[in-house]
Amino acid sequence: MNITTKKIVPALALSFVLAGLMPSYGSPPPGAGANNRLAAYSPGSATLDKAIEDIAAYFTQKLPEHSPVALVNFDAETRTLSDYIFEELWIYFEDHSSLVLVDRQNLELISKELTYQAAGEVSDESAKSIGQQLGPQVLLYGKLTRIGGEYRLTVYATDVERAASSMRAVHITPDPRLAALLEARSPESAVNMAHVLYGGKDNPFQFSVQTDKTNTDYHDGDYMTMQIYAARDVYIKVTHVDVHGNAQVIYPFSAQDDNFIRAGQTRRIPDNTRFKMTKPYGKETILVAAYDAPFTVHPQNAAAPLSAHGLMRGIVVENTGTLTAMQPVATAQCTYRITP
Repeated sequence: MNITTKKIVPALALSFVLAGLMPSYGSPPPGAGANNRLAAYSPGSATLDKAIEDIAAYFTQKLPEHSPVALVNFDAETRTLSDYIFEELWIYFEDHSSLVLVDRQNLELISKELTYQAAGEVSDESAKSIGQQLGPQVLLYGKLTRIGGEYRLTVYATDVERAASSMRAVHITPDPRLAALLEARSPESAVNMAHVLYGGKDNPFQFSVQTDKTNTDYHDGDYMTMQIYAARDVYIKVTHVDVHGNAQVIYPFSAQDDNFIRAGQTRRIPDNTRFKMTKPYGKETILVAAYDAPFTVHPQNAAAPLSAHGLMRGIVVENTGTLTAMQPVATAQCTYRITP
């Protein structure tokens, strides 16, 4: 599909250490059946998103205001999961704290300088050296480990001047978001996960998307539009996935795009133009998410490789001066094929 868009430069790729965790999420410990599966979870355990929020809020209160903080290495089974934890903590600190985050251009240098003790904490010598060379007052890093049928997210904050550390750990109950992040090991698996996550089987109301051709085959040079139906008032986000597994948000693409659909309405997307089918040939996918409140897609998120992070992460909306994460209330998808 030929889509006119700005080139978005991917965020700096950090060097994350991958730890060998459980190959799939949420399976009960050996011998545990379905009836006692919930009982295996620790009191106070939370979803991954709630655990990240809890830890971020804890360090926001604990660390001195305006402290220069370097947010680095998270051990996890997949790079996607590591990136997700990093990004969600970064967003929370930017939106809710006075902490000064070290520029991302310096984070790769910091990651290369880190040395760890057997318990997973940064060594005192490494912390002091980084503080002297690169300037952060606090190093924030962590790991996700499996314990029985659940996980534990542990985050350390090391004061590089005093070589003193504090720690916060939260037990995590496996959920679909964690499953998607653990499964996303390649573009192919991310695409497969997209079909699961956007299957719409749990939609509380009718919500659908389809292309303007019933046989879903387009030739090079053909034009395509899509129709989206919603049984209740919603705001939509449309993501295009190309034959290589690369994804970009194609609607809303600018502040002028009206992404509201009234209950019972079928909307044609795009509004006043069409998408032109071009090389490369193969199967492409349209993913549509419905939200209860209006939002604006941030420019840096308008284009990115398809990942579980991008699929599962909620949209941040502004409401009376505060920022709130909002998850889709319904999802839909359709596929089509481009041929010569």
